[in-house]
Amino acid sequence: MNLNKKFLLVACVLAAMSTTAFAATESTSSTTVTNHDTPTSTSTRVTREQHTTSSSTVRTERASSSRSTSASVGVMTPRKLEERSALSGYIAADVSSALNPYRDAPKSLKSGKGTTFKNDEVLEHGVLASMKQGGKWGIIRPDGSVAIEPKYKEIKDVDYKTGNVLAQVDKKTETWVTPKGVEITEEEALKDRIKQEATQEYPSDSYVEFKEKGKYGFKTSDDKVVIAPQFRQVVTGFSEDRAFVKNAKGKIVAIDGTGKELFNAPSKEVYAFRNGLAEYRRSVSGFNLGGLVGGFIVGGILGGALLGGQHYHVGGFAYDGAKRGYIDRSGNIVIDSKKDKVWPITSYGTVIKDSGKLYFVDRKGQVVIQPGDYDAGEMDKVNGLLAIKDNSTDKWGIFDVSTGKQVVSFKYDAVSFAGTNRLVVVKDNVKNLIDMTSGKSMYAAQTEATIEPFNNDTVTWVHTGKDGYTIIDNDGHVLFRDTNKVIEDAKSFNHGFSSVKSKGKWGIMNSKGEWIVQPTYDAVNVL
Repeated sequence: MNLNKKFLLVACVLAAMSTTAFAATESTSSTTVTNHDTPTSTSTRVTREQHTTSSSTVRTERASSSRSTSASVGVMTPRKLEERSALSGYIAADVSSALNPYRDAPKSLKSGKGTTFKNDEVLEHGVLASMKQGGKWGIIRPDGSVAIEPKYKEIKDVDYKTGNVLAQVDKKTETWVTPKGVEITEEEALKDRIKQEATQEYPSDSYVEFKEKGKYGFKTSDDKVVIAPQFRQVVTGFSEDRAFVKNAKGKIVAIDGTGKELFNAPSKEVYAFRNGLAEYRRSVSGFNLGGLVGGFIVGGILGGALLGGQHYHVGGFAYDGAKRGYIDRSGNIVIDSKKDKVWPITSYGTVIKDSGKLYFVDRKGQVVIQPGDYDAGEMDKVNGLLAIKDNSTDKWGIFDVSTGKQVVSFKYDAVSFAGTNRLVVVKDNVKNLIDMTSGKSMYAAQTEATIEPFNNDTVTWVHTGKDGYTIIDNDGHVLFRDTNKVIEDAKSFNHGFSSVKSKGKWGIMNSKGEWIVQPTYDAVNVL
C-alpha cells in the first residue's frame, strides 16, 4: 500500500513515540571506522583539504552509543530502527487529510521534478564564507584560501548567481566586490546578475536605475534610456513590472515599465513585489524593523530578487515585531497592517494574530486555518505544514496550510521541522528524528539534545548545549563525534560545510569533521 508523506507523517510520529523506551534503555556497541569508509554528504560538491586535520580532530564513527550520564545522545541500532519502522504501517486515528507532497505547493517552490532550494552555484564562483579578522570582514574560497582580504566593516550579502558580495565600507558607503576582490558599482553588479538570468517574465525587471541632473530614471542593461530621469528617488527597483518611486510631488507611487503611475503606496516604507505581493509597513511610535524582508534585499540592486541563494531553511518563521501588511499588483490591500501581528508572507500565505486569536490566511487574504487560542511554531515552507500549540493544553500539533485541516493532533511536547522530509518530535522525555516518507525514527536522543535542521544539506549537528557535538546524516548515521571536546560552537551546515568554533576562534569543517579552514578567525559565516 502506497502512502504519501503527509499521510505517513502522523503514523511515523506515533510509531516513533510508541518505542521511545528503546532509546532510554538500550546500550549498544560502537564500531570505529576510518574516514574513507564513512558516508559523506551528497551535498558536499567541493571538498578541499588544503589544511590537514589537526591532532584534536576525533575519529569518525558510523555506529550508535548508549545513553549515559554525560552529555551524549542516544542512538537507535539498525535492529531497533527496523522494529520501529514496522510499526509505521498502522494508520493513526487522528489523520484528517492526506496530501501528496508538492501537489499543492506554489509554482515558486517547484523546478521540474525537484525544488529550487539549492545555492551551490556560489561555490562555482569561488565564494564559500565570510570571515572576520582584526575587526574587518573578507571572503574565503572553497579551498580555504582568502579570496577577499578582511578590510570591510561588514559583508552584508552575496549574489549566488554571480558570486559578487555586498560589502559595507563605512557607515555611509556600500560597495559590490567581485570574487576576485575588485570593487564594482551597483549598476555593474546588476548587469552581471542580468547576464546570468535565463528568462525574464517582465522586460522591465532588467531595467537599471540611473541618475542625471539630480533626477532618477531607468535604462536597459545596454544603456538605452527607457524611462527618462524624472523621479526624486527610486524606492525599489523593478520587480514583476512594478517599481516604487518618489514622484515630482514627493509622493511614493508604483509605476510600470513605461513609467506610468499606477497607484499611491500605502506607506512610506514599501518593498518590492514578489510572487504578486508587496510588503508595506507602518511605523508605530517611531519604532519599526527594516532592512531585510522575507529573505531578500529590497530597493537595491535587484529590486526584490533573492540574494544569497534559494537554499531551504526550515523554521525561521516567527513574528519579528514589524507592523506589516501586503498589497497586490493593483495596489489593493490583501492583508492589512492594522492587525495586531502579521508574520512574514510565505508562498502559501501567513499567520495573523488579532484580538488574541491566531489564524492562517492564504496569499489572497482568505482564512485557511480558523482562529483559535494558539501560538505558531515552525513552518515547513515546502510541504505547507505549520506547527501550532494549543494554549489550553500546552501541547503541539500540525496543520496543513493548504487545506486548513489538522493532520497531527495536539499531543506532543514539542514539534519542529528538520528538513523537507524530516520531523523532530518530543514526547515522554525522548526526542525523535522522523523520516516523513518511510515513517522510520532515524535517530533518538534525550530531550536535552538539540538536533539542528538539515536545511538543504544531508548532514547536521546534534549537541547538548555547548557539548557533545556529533555529525549525523539524514539516515541517522553518526559521521563524527567530538569525543575530545574541542568544539565550543558550530553553525548549521551549508554546501556540506559548517562554521565551527574551537579555542575561541572560528574555522570551517566538512561533513566528516575535518578542518577545511583551521580555527584562526574571529568569526566565520558559510554563505
